[in-house]
Amino acid sequence: MKEYSAKAQATRERILRAANDLFYEHGFNATGVDRIIAEAGVTKGNFFYHFRNKEELATAVLDWHRDLAFAEVGLEKILASRSPAKALLALLRGMASRMTGDKEACHVRGCFFGNFALELSTGSEPVRHKVQEILGGLRMLIQDLIEKAQAKGEVRKDLNAQKTAGLILGLMEGAVLLDKTNQTEKEVQHAVKFIADYLGV
Repeated sequence: MKEYSAKAQATRERILRAANDLFYEHGFNATGVDRIIAEAGVTKGNFFYHFRNKEELATAVLDWHRDLAFAEVGLEKILASRSPAKALLALLRGMASRMTGDKEACHVRGCFFGNFALELSTGSEPVRHKVQEILGGLRMLIQDLIEKAQAKGEVRKDLNAQKTAGLILGLMEGAVLLDKTNQTEKEVQHAVKFIADYLGV
């Protein structure tokens, strides 16, 4: 992995942030490198020093957005909870809030990772694999919390934790897709309540 000076790291951060916002708002294919460069306020030389092409940038942005999302939902604090069941619901509520809330744009932009999956699932293997890695990690996190909650008697023990984690992630992604289509924040909130009831929390 490259080592960057403080100045180079700041430039890289500006590119990632600009690309994140533009990809989220307009999608990957509709966002050109020149627009990212202009939005970030950097030169083409700066851009290509950090990223060989837009596809490489996209995989870096996905990692960057995952880290940002976990920080914004307070994942570290959530996981420190003594109750795995409460931690799971806090995680899902945090996800719901991030996927549907956009106070500045006043509209629902959906799940950043889901948007990439829908747009590039057959168009870019590196991007598809990165989305698969991130969603797979989230599924494992949900599964781990379910298993810990089952061990503490907080969640139904008759559930298969691995399958249930996949169902939960699929339900959340599907609900936010409906909310994005309808520009509401209703279905994902219903999904969280349904999951809580289903788990017996």
